[in-house]
Amino acid sequence: MKKKASILGIDRGSKYIGVAYAPLESEIIFPVGYLMNDQMIFFNLADLLKRYNVRTIVLWWPTKQKDIQEKITKFINNLNYIIEKDEITIEVIDEDYSSVESGEIVSDFKKNATSDTISAMIILERRLEKKKKEEKSE
Repeated sequence: MKKKASILGIDRGSKYIGVAYAPLESEIIFPVGYLMNDQMIFFNLADLLKRYNVRTIVLWWPTKQKDIQEKITKFINNLNYIIEKDEITIEVIDEDYSSVESGEIVSDFKKNATSDTISAMIILERRLEKKKKEEKSE
């Protein structure tokens, strides 16, 4: 039996990459956890893409931080190498302040693996809310 398709939210940090997913036909977001942002990151992401039957990847996009935009662009380019044969789309969503919001949730404003995972959930939540608004206005 094939797993239901899902959408993957990624909060790319310099040390940790927070990950969350939601089945496509659902509004429930599940934390996956975090991955170390090291030389194995794309192998580990490829495994998650298969495990969760991912059809869409959502990444955060800071609107004001040009240096981080460059890092995310490079990350997306590398992601494209591991998904080129699959039917997976990559979307970016304005992320400003999801780290502050996740820090409030875990009562800790320091960036860590927990806050990166929660940031991934928030990014995915924002994307799902945006889609819902677009569907209502159609």
